[in-house]
Amino acid sequence: MLNQMLQPLSYLAIRHPQKWKVDWLFPVIIALICTAFSIGEGWIADIYRSSGPVSLLLGFYSCLPGFYIAALAAIATFGRNDIDNVLPEPTPTVKLITRGEIVLVKLTRRRFLAMLFAFLTCESIALVLYSVLFLSYGPVSAGVEFWGGVGSKILVLGMTFIYYTLLMQMLAATFWGLYYLGFKLHEPQ
Repeated sequence: MLNQMLQPLSYLAIRHPQKWKVDWLFPVIIALICTAFSIGEGWIADIYRSSGPVSLLLGFYSCLPGFYIAALAAIATFGRNDIDNVLPEPTPTVKLITRGEIVLVKLTRRRFLAMLFAFLTCESIALVLYSVLFLSYGPVSAGVEFWGGVGSKILVLGMTFIYYTLLMQMLAATFWGLYYLGFKLHEPQ
C-alpha cells in the first residue's frame, strides 16, 4: 500500500537525457544561489517571520495541488488519439514492475504528463507541509546550541537549502509541464 501511495514519485525515475537537468541540475543551482542570498544579518529570524519568504510563498503554493489535480484530470480525459502515441526519440522511459517482472516502458505524451502532474501534486503537498514544519520548528532549530553554535546554523542552512530545492524543482517541472501542454502536445508527431 505504501508503494502505491508513493507512486507519484516514480516520475523521478523517468529516464531521458535532458530530464535530470529539469529535475536536479537547475533546481539545485538556483537553490544554492537562493540559500546564499538568504544568509545575512538576521537571516534566520527573517526567514521564519510571519511576513517572511516562506510564509508569503506558502499562500501561493497551497493553491497548487488543486491546479495540478485539474491538469491531471484534463490529461487523463483528453480526447485526441495521438496523445497516446510514444514520444519521439529520445523517448523517455521508465521501469515498471508488471506481474513481478521489471519492464522498460516507452512513455506516451499522456503517460508522461500524467506522471509529471501526479508528481507535482505530491511535491506541492509535501512543500506545503514542509513549509508549515519550517515555520513551526525553524525558530526552535535555530535556537538549539551544538558544535559551539555552528551546528544550529548548519541545520537551518540545510533546511533552507532543502526548501529552496523543492520549490525550484516544483517550479522547473511546472514550467516544463506547461511547455508540453501548451506547445509539444499540439505538434504533429
